[in-house]
Amino acid sequence: MATVHRPTEVEASAVEVYRLELTEAEQSALRAAPETFLRDLLERDGHTVNRLLIDTRVLNDDCPGGEYEVVHLLSPAYRRSEHSVRCVEPR
Repeated sequence: MATVHRPTEVEASAVEVYRLELTEAEQSALRAAPETFLRDLLERDGHTVNRLLIDTRVLNDDCPGGEYEVVHLLSPAYRRSEHSVRCVEPR
């Protein structure tokens, strides 16, 4: 049976979740250059972007309703934090 486990003990991380609201022009810029657009947006908002994970539906312009969520995993100071941008499923 499959299992999930931590290979070592690590300090707990914190999670921040944001809703990303974009105008039509911003959505066009996102489609044209997703990594550049998202990195610039997050850094302009004061985030240090160490790693950026992007949902393939964002890259393929396949997000129902064009709604996005940014999940920021904050790690202890000695580790890198990461940002994940994903589609939000309509309810």
